[in-house]
Amino acid sequence: MKECLRAPRAAGMIEREKRFRNAEGLAIFYREWLPEAGEIRGLVFILHGINEHSGRYRHVAAALTQAGLACYGIDHRGHGLSGGLRGYIPDLQLAVDDVEQWYRLVRAERPQQPPLIFAHSMGSLIGLGFVLRHPAELRGIALSGVAIHGERMAPAWLVALLLMVAKILPKCRLSPRGPADVLTRDEGKLREWRDDPLLEKRMWRIGTSAAMLRMARAICASVQAIRLPLLALHGGADQLTPASGAHFLAENAGASDVSVKIYPGLRHELVNEVERDEIIRFLRDWLLERA
Repeated sequence: MKECLRAPRAAGMIEREKRFRNAEGLAIFYREWLPEAGEIRGLVFILHGINEHSGRYRHVAAALTQAGLACYGIDHRGHGLSGGLRGYIPDLQLAVDDVEQWYRLVRAERPQQPPLIFAHSMGSLIGLGFVLRHPAELRGIALSGVAIHGERMAPAWLVALLLMVAKILPKCRLSPRGPADVLTRDEGKLREWRDDPLLEKRMWRIGTSAAMLRMARAICASVQAIRLPLLALHGGADQLTPASGAHFLAENAGASDVSVKIYPGLRHELVNEVERDEIIRFLRDWLLERA
């Protein structure tokens, strides 16, 4: 495992960059954000969405570390600084495998602090896949832009075509990603998106889109097995993933501690929206209550 100690990116926070080799030999990159002082009250594993990377959650980690929560952000295979074909995950269970290995590495270093997950969009599928494998491991999972009803954003014939073509041309970029302004109304954050060299700004690979769809269907079929505390945050103007997925989780998960919060007029990336400080505070408080 390689490690590079970096200067704190925010007051009171230490950032480290680390890597491990997964079962296939790919180098998987992750970031560790620690409070500079004080007791660590819990661990938050951050799972990013499609075609982005963990560094986009540094501001979230800064807020959480101020409250005593150590944060860990992975770059999924094919994303950010991890190995693999850019933007390509043929099966999200492979990403769950990577998260499982990463989780064990971190827990071996910090076995006492309670673990939680914060996951966005595609990351919500990977996080819920981890929960279904390990239903008793976590204290809670918080989701934004939950993607389990993503296929409802396209006509059924197009979804069927996508699944068929993905079997033949999985690595081709055939899935439209939409304009960047579907992510947030914040112009500064959109400039950051355009200037970020680690972000994939091209069309999505069709095999990754199909993998997300398959995982979403599997989660819906097993939703009653999700019994840990669950928070689903969603933008009311999200054009990439419908809020019906958050409501579906709340109504069908087997958990007794389930909360849904819909933000009217907000778009897909809630932690990058104009109102992000309020949203991140709400997320922080929910995580702390379950740490």
